[in-house]
Amino acid sequence: MKDEVPVEQLLRWRLARAEAEAPRAPRGARLLELARPWWEIWPERFQSLVERVGRIQITYGHAMAEPARGRSGHPVPAMVVRAAHELETSVRVLYISVRDGRLRFRFQLDAAVQSTPESFEATFTSDKTARPILFTQATRSVDSEYRIDAELSDELARELESLKVTDRMPFRMILRSDKDGG
Repeated sequence: MKDEVPVEQLLRWRLARAEAEAPRAPRGARLLELARPWWEIWPERFQSLVERVGRIQITYGHAMAEPARGRSGHPVPAMVVRAAHELETSVRVLYISVRDGRLRFRFQLDAAVQSTPESFEATFTSDKTARPILFTQATRSVDSEYRIDAELSDELARELESLKVTDRMPFRMILRSDKDGG
């Protein structure tokens, strides 16, 4: 004999089981700790990386010996940080647009990075102050090309909205592999 159980009763039973089996919610202090950006967790390492990326000198000219790939502008100094090593390089800006408080940004790594990760944690630091101005995810689209779609503060949006691909960018980048620790 088959007893048909109403769907509502079945869903309530499943919800009760899921609640009983779920791990305890983290405490507020733990949630705040998880939300902290990496440069607050490892300030000495961040300062060291900022100093290194600040020392990277990029030469740019129209008659460069190595022709630029496609339409791209000034190279942006960057550090690629992986668990095993750190690589000083630059990125080529392929596209930049700031509209309605959102940054849409595409770039390509200039150096050959062994096994390019699917994504990086991208930290933009100000050229002038060497302080972090944006922290967001950069996702690989093709080869060593990455894209960013991030919400900006009103102040940062105003500062970046007039930039074109061919302009010198007012920032440097630290790209950390999201699968690598510290």
